[in-house]
Amino acid sequence: MMYSVLKRHNKSFLAAYIAVVLFIHVMHFGNVAAINKIEVLDVRLDYLLHALVFMPWGVLVWLGFDINFRQATGKTFLWILAGIVFASVAEYIQYYLPYRAFNINDVAGNVSGILLGSVVFFWEKPRGKDK
Repeated sequence: MMYSVLKRHNKSFLAAYIAVVLFIHVMHFGNVAAINKIEVLDVRLDYLLHALVFMPWGVLVWLGFDINFRQATGKTFLWILAGIVFASVAEYIQYYLPYRAFNINDVAGNVSGILLGSVVFFWEKPRGKDK
């Protein structure tokens, strides 16, 4: 059921995801210095959150454009590259905002999320009754 709903509105979900991610990157959150002090497995929580925000890229591109990692490696590479550019640009926008800060480690977190999400979601299509 959920798979068929996602397939029907696939490009809309991808567009909404991109809009939300860009909105998050330009939004003013006030003082969030406390989150920079929290560490999970010796990694700042901030960097893990960046990775988590960008992990859905792989599944949304796969749903939106019906790409299978094993069958379309050229398209997969281009979409992963597009995701890396998107992740970098989203962070770079913050360089020009007086209330936000550009951080290369955030870019690394964003790109890690793109790569991890793409590997996980492009690897193989789900097998269900309502394909």
